[in-house]
Amino acid sequence: MKPLSICISPLDWGLGHATRCIPIIHALKELGHTVYIATEGHHEVILKEAFPDAHFLALRGYHVRYTKNRSLFFANIFLQAPKVLWSIINEYWWLKKMQDRYHFDLIIADNRVGFYHKKVPSVFITHQLYMIMPFGWASNWFQKLQYAWMKRFDACWVPDMEGPNNLSGKLGNPVSQPTIPLWYMGCLSRLHSAVRNQTIDINAVPLLFLGIVSGPEPQRTILEQLLWEAGNTQAQPFVVVAGLPKNEQYHKATETGTLYHHLSGAALAKQIANAEYIICRGGYTSLMELIPFEKKLIIIPTPGQTEQEYLGKYWQEKGWAICIAQHEFNLSTALQMARQFNYSNPPFSEISCELLASQLKQLTLS
Repeated sequence: MKPLSICISPLDWGLGHATRCIPIIHALKELGHTVYIATEGHHEVILKEAFPDAHFLALRGYHVRYTKNRSLFFANIFLQAPKVLWSIINEYWWLKKMQDRYHFDLIIADNRVGFYHKKVPSVFITHQLYMIMPFGWASNWFQKLQYAWMKRFDACWVPDMEGPNNLSGKLGNPVSQPTIPLWYMGCLSRLHSAVRNQTIDINAVPLLFLGIVSGPEPQRTILEQLLWEAGNTQAQPFVVVAGLPKNEQYHKATETGTLYHHLSGAALAKQIANAEYIICRGGYTSLMELIPFEKKLIIIPTPGQTEQEYLGKYWQEKGWAICIAQHEFNLSTALQMARQFNYSNPPFSEISCELLASQLKQLTLS
């Protein structure tokens, strides 16, 4: 198969869309293909850390903001619909212009619904083939709408395993599936290689917990403050990673706590390995990244984000994590629950370069 020119773009709705593209890009480059990355802001910083010599193209994100009030979550998103729609239209016409300039052989969109080209094979990546809405009828209606729109793409890749031994439950393994070709690509963890290759730092001070903060504002800041203030009431060392790659001056330190604005993949892997407990949001990619470390997880879903609330409950039922609502969170209580919880390890199946090559061949030949 001849080398392809591929353009990939992650949604800017949380850092997970960017980080889960890293193992895909690694696999594409290992197969000898040229990759162009379309993004901006914090996502660009993270991807440039992983691929400093890659081709980057500036594409504006959706810039969605959350609300502090959980009950207003869907109303808040609805009010931002015109901005989201404009972003979808913008990315569609932006890609047409870039296609005329760079002549891509394949387009890969991570949850960017307007990032496709009518004359170029286009792939849509998502783990949400079924969206959890406040009402069941709304979920079914949205799924039909989503599947109708996905016909604009040539294939859908799901970062999960197919069947009962999966990580996303009915989100990625619904009863009704789209009509376009579907490929379950396995787990996407940019930190998996770091787990295999890392050396143990015998001089590192063990951490009581590592807090990993992410997601749109203002909920990102709320969780950061919650973990920072609660951590400083404990007598043991802890670390919080703020999830702000562009804010290099953002740093705090106390006698027991350290807050980093951001950590590269290798540095983050070392902190994870050194922590007894990991406290994080319930974003699907964040959870996938942590699986190889076999750590005890405490999930605090973003208030109002039904996907994270569902995943938190699903993972707790499976014994992979404990889940606590943000408004009920108390650090001492959470740690006590975690000490008594019977943890088990989630399944992990890494993306295969051979299967990826097969998918690319099918797409380009068709």
